[in-house]
Amino acid sequence: MNITMIAIGSTGDVRPFVILGKELSRRGYQITIAAFPRFEALVKDNGLSFYRLSLDADVFIQSIMQPDTNGVTYIPRLEKGIKKSFPDLVRDMTESCREADALVCNFFGTVNYSIAEKYGIPCIQAYYCPMDPTRDMPLSAFRSQHLGRWMNKKTYQLGYLVIGAVEKRYLNPWRIENNLTVRKPKPYPDYRIGSHTVPVIYALSSHLVPRPPEWPDHIHMSGFWFEEGPPADWVPPADLETFLSAGDVPVYIGFGSMRNRNMNSFIAVILRALHASGIRAVISTGWQNAHFSPTRQVFFSDDVPHEWLFPRVRAVIHHGGAGTTSAGLRYGKPTLVIPFAGDQPFWGHQVYRNGCGPKPIPLSDLSVAKMTKALLNLVNQKKYRENALRIGLLLSRENGTVNAADLIEKEITSW
Repeated sequence: MNITMIAIGSTGDVRPFVILGKELSRRGYQITIAAFPRFEALVKDNGLSFYRLSLDADVFIQSIMQPDTNGVTYIPRLEKGIKKSFPDLVRDMTESCREADALVCNFFGTVNYSIAEKYGIPCIQAYYCPMDPTRDMPLSAFRSQHLGRWMNKKTYQLGYLVIGAVEKRYLNPWRIENNLTVRKPKPYPDYRIGSHTVPVIYALSSHLVPRPPEWPDHIHMSGFWFEEGPPADWVPPADLETFLSAGDVPVYIGFGSMRNRNMNSFIAVILRALHASGIRAVISTGWQNAHFSPTRQVFFSDDVPHEWLFPRVRAVIHHGGAGTTSAGLRYGKPTLVIPFAGDQPFWGHQVYRNGCGPKPIPLSDLSVAKMTKALLNLVNQKKYRENALRIGLLLSRENGTVNAADLIEKEITSW
């Protein structure tokens, strides 16, 4: 059976599908991951087929992940970032499923559901942060995570009405061309494909994010999808190993695919805070595409597998992507989140709410004084270590990837 997995977004969107795709491949399925061109090597190096989508990942990410992006500006910026490329993008998404017997997708409105409807194949929705209405938390794209129970649920209504309005302009013409009835905007997720309801799998752990009581039975929480270890052929750089053993255990600092207009100033704040605190650090620079000279206190590294590095650091500081957040907590590491945009404020709030790290510092509020204080707090507060270890133990007992693959097999056969 052929399964196409459409992963729209950055590394944090694609890598979980690679992990899940490998599990499904081990079960005998033929897996194709459709993603932006920069992820071809990641997919193929893991033994999966790749389908190229016509859009530059950096353009897409920068259009929606600026630090001042919020729940109101997210959709207009997304529309601006993709409107010229939308016809080509949907064409490629459609073609990637031509030979598919089932479709697994991350969030891109109802575009994927329309493609599954065109081909008459099962569709399974995967999420990395809450997207279904609940009073327990607002839509994750909203920067404030303290809106109150009534307003929390209203954020979903607002978000889905805006998404529906955008789809009315861009997706409905495609549906008409493909002899499908138009979809009207609704103030809630529209999981309808004919007589079927799209099943939803959240790659989340209820130990960190309790399941909201309002969610219906077609919504599942599998647990996080983790790699079991670094790639078999990966060899740690000798100079990194030397740095790790040459002094106090360092912290990890990295910001994935994030960018902002003042990245040099941002780096300067981080370095000055490290100097003021006296804390050693391994800083991942893949997000910056720049090279720095190491010192006794700071080691600058290209991308290093979290599965190898995180057990060797004392704490993690990052942007608050779902994958990095869950990886740090899996290894019981106190965590400080500096959110840029998107769902990152949500993950920063979850870390803080669970007592695993200090209150997140939004990028717009970051200063040397605040960063220095947060660093010292992060590594010295016993409660952060204890809570992170507790959560880590719970996460280590889950097998989210296997659970998700089991759910997909069940849903495909019962469609």
